[in-house]
Amino acid sequence: MAIIGVRVEFYEEVGDVGESSQNMLGALYRERGFKAEAVPRVGELFRLSSLRVGSNALPTGFGFTVPGPFLPVRAVEHSPVPIDDRGNTVQWWDQSAEPLVSVVLYTTRSDDPRLFRTMLERFAAPDSGWNGVFAQGTELDRLWGELRDAHSPAAV
Repeated sequence: MAIIGVRVEFYEEVGDVGESSQNMLGALYRERGFKAEAVPRVGELFRLSSLRVGSNALPTGFGFTVPGPFLPVRAVEHSPVPIDDRGNTVQWWDQSAEPLVSVVLYTTRSDDPRLFRTMLERFAAPDSGWNGVFAQGTELDRLWGELRDAHSPAAV
């Protein structure tokens, strides 16, 4: 069993696997949020219903480059933990004591702003474990901030 993180990157235009994509808009990410039988390889398909986008039906709010509720894996990022000869984490290491593998997915946003907002609301929920990073001052940054703020204790 493997514990993995996932990052979903949004682009204006997504190229085929192995090709570049155009104009990154931002990303949603969750570290160590998933358990899998194995770490998927680049090009393999990742089921979107495993994220936080609803049932096994076709998720809304995403653009797809393949048929069905899947996105191809674009990158697999390995973050090993350096250890000494005794197997202890080295003193200079100031990050997680556990290794991390992250799967990176690329998508476009839905052309329907209501569907995209509904999808982002699921990721912004306080119990979701997801974080968002969007270019500061953009429409997506303002939308993410609004959705996160709606769930803050001061808003309730």
